[in-house]
Amino acid sequence: MATEKLDLLIDRPTESIPERVVRRVCQAIAEGLLPPGRRLTERELMELTGVSRTSIREAVRHLQTLGLVEASPSRGVRVSLLGRDEVRDIYEMREALESKAAELFTIRATDAEVAALVEKVKPAAPKEGRLKAIFEFDEMLLDGARNSLLKSSLGALHVRIHALRSLSVTVPGRKEQSFQEYLDLTAAIKGRQPERAAEASRRHVQAAAKAALEAVELMEHKS
Repeated sequence: MATEKLDLLIDRPTESIPERVVRRVCQAIAEGLLPPGRRLTERELMELTGVSRTSIREAVRHLQTLGLVEASPSRGVRVSLLGRDEVRDIYEMREALESKAAELFTIRATDAEVAALVEKVKPAAPKEGRLKAIFEFDEMLLDGARNSLLKSSLGALHVRIHALRSLSVTVPGRKEQSFQEYLDLTAAIKGRQPERAAEASRRHVQAAAKAALEAVELMEHKS
């Protein structure tokens, strides 16, 4: 009788518990549920997430590395309060990298990838739907650009960019303007016009930077 092959392999989740915590906190910051300056203690994070203190501490260390939280004057940490100089630096890097990604995507993406990207730019009534579409748009743009170094550099920056979106959209009219900018960008991509796509991307980032800086300045006046 044939002996069955011994198999003791254990399935491992694609994300560790601390990584899941980081992802959920990043999402909450991007959605504006955790605004800049919001204090977070270990106890509160344990209660909100249902995970252990050890996992929370590891997640917080990673969030600090990403620049999303910082030490609080009191106990625990707080969602980072970004100044004008930091916001400007982030958007200057985003403008340079994202415009190049748009140009490369227009040149290198398949017709199916272009169609899928264009499909992401459409009105989505629920707030969650809009945010999810933006996150997926960014990922698809980087994948289709087919430049691993650009993807790793801009991918890391996107974490902070998503956090700033919750600020920039508070400026009146910014949501509608942003949607039109995405339409202009996807029209250039669909037409396979790389220079036009890069310019549309630059205009979008410049407008987003202006809105984010206005929001930060308003917050500084209130504090």
